[in-house]
Amino acid sequence: MAPLLKPLLLFPLLLISSVVATNTSDHALSKSVSLKVGGGIFGLFHPTFPFPGNAPATKNPKGVGADFKTEWTGNWRVTVENVGVSAMQLQLMPNNKVVWFDTTALGDSARRLTPAGNCPINFEKGYPDCFAHALAYDVDSDETKALDIKSDPWCSTGSLSAEGSLIGVGGYFKGNRAIRIHKPCDNCNFEEKSDVLGSERWYASQQILEDGRLVIVGGRRSFSYEIIPSNTLNFPVKQFDFPFLQETTDLVENNLYPFLYLTPEGNLFLFANDRAIIFNPDTAKIIREFPRLPGGARNYPASGMSALLPIQLDAQDPLNVNVEVLVCGGNTKDAFSHVDKVLKPKPKGVFIPALQDCGRISITANEPKWEIEMMKSPRIMGDMLILPTGDLILLSGAKKGTAGWWNADVPNLTPELYMPKKKNGQRFKNLKATKIPRMYHSSSAVLPNGEVLVAGSNENNRYVFPGDGERFVTELRVEKFTPPYLDPKLDQYKPIINEAITPKKLRYGQKFTMPFSFNAASDANVGLRDTDLKVTMLSPPFTTHGYSQQQRMLVLGTVQVTNTAITVAAPKNGRIAPPGYYMLFLVHRGVPSRGVWVQIKNSNRL
Repeated sequence: MAPLLKPLLLFPLLLISSVVATNTSDHALSKSVSLKVGGGIFGLFHPTFPFPGNAPATKNPKGVGADFKTEWTGNWRVTVENVGVSAMQLQLMPNNKVVWFDTTALGDSARRLTPAGNCPINFEKGYPDCFAHALAYDVDSDETKALDIKSDPWCSTGSLSAEGSLIGVGGYFKGNRAIRIHKPCDNCNFEEKSDVLGSERWYASQQILEDGRLVIVGGRRSFSYEIIPSNTLNFPVKQFDFPFLQETTDLVENNLYPFLYLTPEGNLFLFANDRAIIFNPDTAKIIREFPRLPGGARNYPASGMSALLPIQLDAQDPLNVNVEVLVCGGNTKDAFSHVDKVLKPKPKGVFIPALQDCGRISITANEPKWEIEMMKSPRIMGDMLILPTGDLILLSGAKKGTAGWWNADVPNLTPELYMPKKKNGQRFKNLKATKIPRMYHSSSAVLPNGEVLVAGSNENNRYVFPGDGERFVTELRVEKFTPPYLDPKLDQYKPIINEAITPKKLRYGQKFTMPFSFNAASDANVGLRDTDLKVTMLSPPFTTHGYSQQQRMLVLGTVQVTNTAITVAAPKNGRIAPPGYYMLFLVHRGVPSRGVWVQIKNSNRL
């Protein structure tokens, strides 16, 4: 019998070896997986087998299970009473630090550099400057560290590179053609170089392309865009004139910080003022024009909000996607001229009510048209962030006025939840209000634990404190908002990703498996249906002036679900999911896990 038993025993081992070698890019990690995990080693890799302890989930012919219900509307808490530097621009980094910065050229901040006497020469003004203008915030400990930044990043743009570095671009004064690189390491400062770009990039927008290059579009009086490589300060200028930007400029501009998104064909969707197009970034050719969005202006200084809605992927048909854009809020085209105190002659200071409507459009549809819906309240200068669940949160901003110093009134303190899967008229829901106004030059970020970090706000041209006589002071408190899905009553349903054995490096099109569990007191995996779980990938955006640049969520196509693991397919290519770092979440009927950082790139570059 021994000769007959030997092949039977070897066959499963050979099968495991084959699957491991083709299922993940981290071979050493995969080998350790088979030795560590109980419930059957087969359950970790596709295909999974119904071994005891790793039973396949029940098929659900009626579709996705309903989300667990909660009446809780969230909670606010202050994490830092005085952080010292207002968060005009903000980026979550892959090392769980949030980097933010303010202008360097308009005076002192509220945070002195240490040790005493540390007063380097201000790069812009030429005098000793003893104050910090940038910092790194640890999202887990709430501790902060001052960073050194030289050229003025006032109203600049930025995004993460494929390697996870913050690439800051443009700004004002000596910063208007500058590049700044901040790597995700604990002791790193900004590497900078001025006069690199082809044009001044003040109030520009930025987007990574499928090959890792970065496109910078527009800026004040810059009717062009340029393409730069990432992670370098030295490169030749590659710039394209773009008349569309001049065509969408009115008397008060209303087309700065245009909304910019990569399409599944590798082109760029661009929304400026009230018009939208798709163009080829390598030729500047306009490929498609969309209907105008009625109602008013949506970009700075009218400053509405926008996001690319989560993109649902199908493991069997990975390139067949519906891509939708949402644009909300803003103001009338002349609202800025009614209120801005910089214009001459001085206007009457009339704060025009903000727009309350939203436009939603499928940019991949054969005959696209705007679907109009209404928020619960009007909003300008708000942030629109995609949550781990695929819902969106709209927060901060004001109900009247525009962007610009002293130009807004009536802070909008109440966040709204937007649920894109629901019917028009049922998509918005009010959440718990904050007590802290967050208006001009405020920003926010979704964190790996599912909370939302909120910081900044300065309606003034300098740091202003209580007693200085201004209506709104410079806001130096930092808050975290806990969304309803983190209701403690839902803890039993919260999945826990086994981070140690989840692949951290992904290849396009790769099928990979995420082992998971629930807390010891939970029986949430009993009777688990295959549609009860989904995996979302969220790229952390660079947020400033109400626009979260390079924000993108992919809902991965599910291959197989058991009660201890889920197998999904990574996005097919860099047009669907640009290369770089994403937070990976496992969502159980509306309750997300803590996010796990992963990097996706072409296989020859991993």
